[in-house]
Amino acid sequence: MHLQSFAIRNFRRLRRITVDLDDEATIFVGANNSGKTSAMHIFQYFLTKGVNFGIHDFSAACWQQFNEYDPAVEGAALPDITLDLWFDVDETNLHRVIDLLPDLEWENSAPVGVRLSFEAKDPADLNANYLAMKDEPGQWPEDLHDYLRKRLGVEYHVVHYKLDRRQFDDQLLLKPGQTLQVLEKGTEILRSIIKVDLLHAQRHLADTEQRGRDEDLSRTLGRYYQSYLEKPDPAQAPLQALADTEVGINKHFNKVFGPIVTRLNKLGYPGIDNPDLMVKTELRGETLMNTSAQVHYVVPGAPAGQPAITLPDRYNGLGFKNLIYMVVEIVAAHEARKQMAEGQPPVHLIMVEEPESHLHAQLQQVFIRQLKSIIDDVEDPGTQFVLTTHSSHIVYEDFSSIRYFARVRDKDTFRYSDVRDLSVFSDEVEADTRKFLLQYLKLTHCDLFFADAAILVEGNVERLLVPLIIAQFCDRLATSHLTILELGGAFAHRFRKLVEFLGLHCLVITDIDSISGPPKAREACTTDEPGAITANQTLIQWLPAEESIEKLLEFEPEKKEYRGGPGKATVRVAYQTPHEIAWNGEKLTIAGRTFEEALAFENLSWSQDDANKSLRLKVKDPADLEAVVQGVFERVRTLDKTKFALTLIEREVDWTCPSYITEGLDWLADEICDLDVPPSVVPTEEVTDESSD
Repeated sequence: MHLQSFAIRNFRRLRRITVDLDDEATIFVGANNSGKTSAMHIFQYFLTKGVNFGIHDFSAACWQQFNEYDPAVEGAALPDITLDLWFDVDETNLHRVIDLLPDLEWENSAPVGVRLSFEAKDPADLNANYLAMKDEPGQWPEDLHDYLRKRLGVEYHVVHYKLDRRQFDDQLLLKPGQTLQVLEKGTEILRSIIKVDLLHAQRHLADTEQRGRDEDLSRTLGRYYQSYLEKPDPAQAPLQALADTEVGINKHFNKVFGPIVTRLNKLGYPGIDNPDLMVKTELRGETLMNTSAQVHYVVPGAPAGQPAITLPDRYNGLGFKNLIYMVVEIVAAHEARKQMAEGQPPVHLIMVEEPESHLHAQLQQVFIRQLKSIIDDVEDPGTQFVLTTHSSHIVYEDFSSIRYFARVRDKDTFRYSDVRDLSVFSDEVEADTRKFLLQYLKLTHCDLFFADAAILVEGNVERLLVPLIIAQFCDRLATSHLTILELGGAFAHRFRKLVEFLGLHCLVITDIDSISGPPKAREACTTDEPGAITANQTLIQWLPAEESIEKLLEFEPEKKEYRGGPGKATVRVAYQTPHEIAWNGEKLTIAGRTFEEALAFENLSWSQDDANKSLRLKVKDPADLEAVVQGVFERVRTLDKTKFALTLIEREVDWTCPSYITEGLDWLADEICDLDVPPSVVPTEEVTDESSD
C-alpha cells in the first residue's frame, strides 16, 4: 500500500497543486520560495497535534475572498485549506480502508481517498460573530480577515471527507455539482493507515549543553537508546560496576548500536581516512547513574599495540554529524512505527528537508542512492521518502522521481506555485534526448532546477564572460539566481523540451555561425557573403527556426522570442546583429560571426590599438575597412578562445559589450526582476508565510 498522490488547495503559495509520489523516493526541487517546504509542512499541520493553522497560511488570493464573503449571496463560501490523500491499496490492506470505500461499486484498481479540510465550523455564525465584534466600539477588527487573524482557531476546525475517484476529473479536481461525504472518525482511520515523520532542515548538531531548538547529536542517540534498544539487566555486572568502570556499559552500547554503524557503512562512512564511530558513556560525579549514549570518534593512526584515542563528537565535522543524525532519526521513526500500540500503519511517509546540509558532493550522491537501504526491512515495503533539496548532486540520477516546484507569475494575480512532474517528461521525451540531458546534468552538476532563470551560452568564452558582463552592463541581474550552461549552438536545442516543460525563463546566447551556402562548399564565411546560411542548429531547429543569414539579420526582437509550452516558458535567443563600424573615414554595416568578432567590430578602434594586441584581434597593416573585417575574421578562427576570455577578465573593462548580449540580458531582467513582489502591499503588522518554501 502506498500514498499515490496528494493535492493541496489554498496553503501559502500552493494555491492548487497535485503531486504524484514515487513508491520509494520523491525529490522536490525548485528555486527558493517556490513552496517545496510548504508541501511538507501541511502534513504536520493536519496530522500532528499541537501544530495549528494561522490566517497567513491561507494563500494570498484568499484574503479578498474573506472580506467579500456575504452569507446572503447564493453560493458564497469562505476559503478553506484542503489536503487530499489518494492511496493505492493492495488486497492485503483492503480491510484497513474499508471505511474509505465510496460504495459497493468501487473497483479495486481505483485509488482510495480522504480529504482533510480546515474550514469554518459554521459560516453564518462566524459572520454574525464578526459583525457583532465590529459593531462594538474600538478599532478592531477592520475586516473579516483581521477578525480571523485572532479568532481563526475558534471559528475553524478540521473535517475529514471520504473521496470517490469517480467524482474527480483527470487533474483530481472535484467535478461541478459533486458533494463529498463527511468521514466520521477520520483521525483514527488515518492514524491506522499512515504515519508521517519530518526531519527539518534546521539541524543544530553541536555536542553542547544548549537546550531549546539546538539538537545534540549524542542526546538524539540517547533518546533512540531509551525508546527502542535493549537495556542491561540491573542485576548484571555492567551497572554493578558502573561507579568503578565504564567498560561493561560501553560494550553494551557497542552491541546495541551495531546495526546503526552497519547502516552508516552502506552510506560510505567512515570511508578511507575518517575516524571510526564509537558510542560510549561519559560518567560525571553528579550524574553517576546516567547511561546516556555519547558519540565519540576513534582518532586514526594509533601506533600498533597502543590503546585508541577517542574524542567527543564536537571534534568531528558537521557533515558526518548530519549524516549520523539523519540515519538515527530515520531508523527511530521506523522503529516507532513498528511499535505503535494501535498497530503498524501500512504507509510510512518520511520527509527529509535538505539532506545535503554539510555533506560533500560524493556523500550526497551516495545518500540518495542508498536511502532505502537504511531501513531495508523486507517485511516492510510501505516506507516512502520525500526529500527537498537544493543540491544538483542529488537530482541527476533519474527524472522519474523529481517534482519541480515552479513559481508562476500571471498578470494581476498574487504569485503562486505549480508542480511539474518530471516522470511525465521522462515518458514523453525521446530516449536519446533524455539520455543526453541526464548525462549533461550528471557531468556538469548544473543547478537548472534551482535558478530564477537559465542562460544557455555558446561556449567557454561566454560562460566565463557573462558574469562579468552582467556585473558591468546589466546590474539588474546581479542579485538574481541564474544558472549559466555551456552548450554550444549544436546542443542548446536539446534543452528545448525541458525548458518548455519546466516553464523556465531562458536566454540563449549563441553565435550566428555563418557559412557559405550551396552550391559552394559549406565553409565559414563573413556574414555579408551573399547566400550565406547558418551552421547553428539552435537557430535552425529552435529559435527563430531559420537558416538564411540574410533573414536572421533582418528579424525584429519579437521573432527571437517564444512564449508557451506545457509550462508557459519564456525564451529568447540572442545572436549577432548588424552594427555600423567606421575605419579611417570608411563606414560599413556588418554583423560579427562570433562573439569575438562582434566584440572587435563594436570596439573597432579599441581592438586595433597596439595597447590591446595581447588579445590577438589586431589586424596587421590593413589596407581598408574591408581588409580589417577580413583580417578579424581570419584571426578569430585561429584564436585561443579560453586564453582570450581570461585575458579580458584580468583587464579593466574598457570595452563595450556587444549589443546583442546586452539586449538579451535586458530582456531577461525585464522578465524576472521583482519575480516575487506581489501586486499589492502585504500588511506589515504580521509577517506572512506566503513566500515560504
